[in-house]
Amino acid sequence: MNHFPKHTETQLEKELEQQVISTYKKLVTSRYFTKSQIEQIVMETKDHIGHPTHTTHIKQVLVYIKGILSLAIQFNTHDEYERRFSQFFSSLLDEITDLINELDPEGKDYNQIIEQVLFYYVYDAYLTKSPWPYLVQKLADIVPPRQLEKMNQFLEEAFQKQNYARSTKISYSYIQLLIGKENKALALLQKEIPVSQQEVTPHFLCLKKRERWQTIQQWLTFLFPNRAERGYGSLQGIADEMQASLRQSTHELNAIWKRWLLSPSFHRFQSLLTHVPAEEQQALIDELTEELKKTLHQSESTLTYIRILNEYKRYEEAATYFLIHEHDPLRLHQEKKKLLKQIEDHHPSLAKPIHHQFVVRLVEKKSRVHYEAAVASIRILKTVYDQLDERERFFHYLAKMKKQYRTYRAFVEELKAIE
Repeated sequence: MNHFPKHTETQLEKELEQQVISTYKKLVTSRYFTKSQIEQIVMETKDHIGHPTHTTHIKQVLVYIKGILSLAIQFNTHDEYERRFSQFFSSLLDEITDLINELDPEGKDYNQIIEQVLFYYVYDAYLTKSPWPYLVQKLADIVPPRQLEKMNQFLEEAFQKQNYARSTKISYSYIQLLIGKENKALALLQKEIPVSQQEVTPHFLCLKKRERWQTIQQWLTFLFPNRAERGYGSLQGIADEMQASLRQSTHELNAIWKRWLLSPSFHRFQSLLTHVPAEEQQALIDELTEELKKTLHQSESTLTYIRILNEYKRYEEAATYFLIHEHDPLRLHQEKKKLLKQIEDHHPSLAKPIHHQFVVRLVEKKSRVHYEAAVASIRILKTVYDQLDERERFFHYLAKMKKQYRTYRAFVEELKAIE
């Protein structure tokens, strides 16, 4: 195996020994750590081992993690402080993943580092709280296919007779899945039943990306028996998309959209809609928007509704929404601003009453910031009237505003800038 030489690892261990001990003591001496305090220790660690080259820095971080882990095992503190160790390790490992991703996959350093990670992964494969499965699984998503095959070949040989920990098996099953060995991946997971949804979310996301809907159905049945009626927790979205794709029954499809309406999101809407025949989509969108209008007091319903209106250019419905529901133009969400701009650009006649209403509501607030916003809407109205070839009507409107609000000196002063 071509991981970095033993003398290099030994030298790094000696160089970092005192810093590792110091960091370990910080992690175990305080009675309580907030997440931000642990991140502060992570930042201090990165500063201590900062190095101008990626490869040396990666090697140092790997040795640093190994040292902290060894001390936690030696002094039997890992279980007691599991949360802080886990956060500390994962923060450093996230950095390593990013740095490895910037290296040349064909370079000697790249291969040497990947193999060193695998060496640690196998060496600590029996440890319940080993940090290496987390890193190996993240690397599996970014290494080239050829490198992934090499990783799997090495692990298949290493794991033939070894009894390894749950986290190792689950991460190894993910590698098996990525290289196309679905049955072997499932078999490994079945040995660990019950599994949590979080543990296998990457697996199901991979299957979803590959549109392996029947495989998803099989895996849900095997890994979560008797859960169909109670739902699949955080995997429910993928389960719904699977059912929509397989179109098993009208009852199930209706149940999918009812669940979606309980917690609507535009992203899931798009994912589910891809499985609806084109000739049925318009009627479904009509039905869903009507249902969303009943829950516009909920922000997630409103934003999903707005994005649907924008995506499908439902400008008349959008104009009605603005006139009825938007009472504070200064607090418009970015998605609402985007929709309003689309109305202004593509259907200016619908934009007129919206901005007329905005102007009145803003002016009545009687503050400089609201006057400025009102004038901004009047400027948009000027453009809209020009588009509709109604320039003269706009200036009649402007004169009317000056007369109606002549006692609002600050507002009239702002209006002068338009002429």
